[in-house]
Amino acid sequence: MKAILEFNLPEENHEWGNAIEGAKMRSVLWEMDQWLRAKMKYEDLPDYQYEVYKECRKYLRDLTIEENIDLDK
Repeated sequence: MKAILEFNLPEENHEWGNAIEGAKMRSVLWEMDQWLRAKMKYEDLPDYQYEVYKECRKYLRDLTIEENIDLDK
């Protein structure tokens, strides 16, 4: 199966950039998720700080789920 994306440049330059950089953006999201996870799992944090990391990670996960982005693939 093949998929071909076509863009009318320069009018659709923003959309083209999103398509080209999508893998990098997904990688950044995954790295941020893993950083938050490591902070929570491996660092001896005060309770309030742990809860902040937990809330941030949940928000990140909720956003990715809402946009149908699976960080675990």
